[in-house]
Amino acid sequence: ETAVGGGILIRWLGVPWCLLFFGLAHPAPAAETGPPSEGRVEVKAESERTGTVPPEQAGSAPRKDTVPGETTEKVSEDVHPKQEHVLKSLPAKGGYTVIPLPAFAYSRNENYWIGALVPILKANDKEEIEDIFAPQVLHNKFVGETFSLNYYGYRNETVQYRAIASYATKVERTFESGYKNTAVSGGRYILAAEANWFKNAFTRFFGIGNRSRDEDETTYTSREANIRLSAGLNLGQNFSVLWTERWRNVRVDDGVIPSLPQTKSRFPTLEGIDGAQIFGHRLTALYDSRDNLLTPVQGTFASAYFELAHNLIHDEPDRWFRVAIDARHLIPHASGRMVFVGRVLIDKVFSQGIPFYERPTLGGENTLRGFGLNRFVDDNLYLVNLEERIRIYEKRIFDNPIELEVAPFLDFGRVNNHFLSRLTKTQFNPGVGIRALSRPNVVGRLDVGYGKDGGNVFVGLDYPF
Repeated sequence: ETAVGGGILIRWLGVPWCLLFFGLAHPAPAAETGPPSEGRVEVKAESERTGTVPPEQAGSAPRKDTVPGETTEKVSEDVHPKQEHVLKSLPAKGGYTVIPLPAFAYSRNENYWIGALVPILKANDKEEIEDIFAPQVLHNKFVGETFSLNYYGYRNETVQYRAIASYATKVERTFESGYKNTAVSGGRYILAAEANWFKNAFTRFFGIGNRSRDEDETTYTSREANIRLSAGLNLGQNFSVLWTERWRNVRVDDGVIPSLPQTKSRFPTLEGIDGAQIFGHRLTALYDSRDNLLTPVQGTFASAYFELAHNLIHDEPDRWFRVAIDARHLIPHASGRMVFVGRVLIDKVFSQGIPFYERPTLGGENTLRGFGLNRFVDDNLYLVNLEERIRIYEKRIFDNPIELEVAPFLDFGRVNNHFLSRLTKTQFNPGVGIRALSRPNVVGRLDVGYGKDGGNVFVGLDYPF
């Protein structure tokens, strides 16, 4: 899939580190709920740009001390971006609080971003933040200056709104809005809606299959419009089901990286290269027993979905099925100083004529961290992530608990066109991460991975899984 909305905010990479090390971040009032696919082709999801949470991950029954978390499509496969929690955790008195901050980001596909943002927080008489306005300006050598305005609204613990507008001097555009309520009718139901239109100038394509070569890297601009509507039912403290209808309109335009060939020139017969208009119907079942959605230390998350999708403008057979299972488990040990985390992801599509941006993908900050986003594409994938999170430092700064973690990790997986084919040529990438935390809402991370294409670095927000 592709990466999604909220991606604008993923570039605030300077924010979490400033908050953590200068003590500005502190626990926000009891938060949203809901368990945590991926979003634009990158879906920002991601996000190298992907910083929003799919509806299926945003839907479990309201729980104490939980806040939302995680994605694949630029329509947010997410119902709401996690980056907003960084701002929501800032201290605020009644009225408005203004906090100028530097912003910095880096990813393999986009290179460096540098600039500033000015969070403006509006709190009520109880010192609970109800509105966040976050204008920002960023510079990137490929798309020039990007000006954006981000708004998040909170009317109670289970209802959120968001609106994002971003305009770059070259190519990049993003307009997005979203609504989520995880406790409709006294907590029984879940409702979510979102829409966006964007142009992601940094998308890459290397070819189909596990053996696609780094030398075949091409660039294109993904121009998309997305609408996603979700309704769900909370079945208990840990179980929920969610039904999602999605519409996605994709156009493949020329990319902005001058050193790379254009995808349309190198792969002129690729399925989906002439665009697509996709209508999908998805049923998701969720189980989530984690103690916290953003900074968990124990528990289990499991998600399984089935989707029927079809291309409305294709003349050939145009229907396909998709099935995915995502399971994660956290095991605390060493008196709580260490947490072992394991994740297994299986994703499969059935049928032919599937656009390449609708197929399972590996690569990026949340899958194979030694590779760039969407590095490997095919009809099937399996992925295993293993990570040991080791707390090495704790200190209270301005009465806020700050933690530093080191996290050695191993990611391995592969894509293929037959699910039961031999699991040879699996892609491995070892690496290490550095995490700075202000529980329960804020995680800033730097992950360094190494794969067959060389080294890769991701700087961003939130745990990868």
